[in-house]
Amino acid sequence: MFDFINMSGNYENRKVARYEHKDLLVDTVRITDSKQPFETAVKHPNYNNNKWVIVETYNSIQNAQHGHDKWVKIMTAHELPATLKVLTSFK
Repeated sequence: MFDFINMSGNYENRKVARYEHKDLLVDTVRITDSKQPFETAVKHPNYNNNKWVIVETYNSIQNAQHGHDKWVKIMTAHELPATLKVLTSFK
């Protein structure tokens, strides 16, 4: 229940990939509070009041890296998605 506490303070050890440009953040990390051990989250002013949106989870680090690259491509395309399928959102 409190696995998220194990994640605090060790971001660099959990990080798979991170993309930052202006108002956009795409972050992919290893997690301990979900059935799948990796997730990608997006933060952008156009979505969820500029709060994090978890957009995809993965079973392996290879899939997580591939998913991260996919989300960077989606979020840096000429036209942003009208909506994001929200798996989870948080501050």
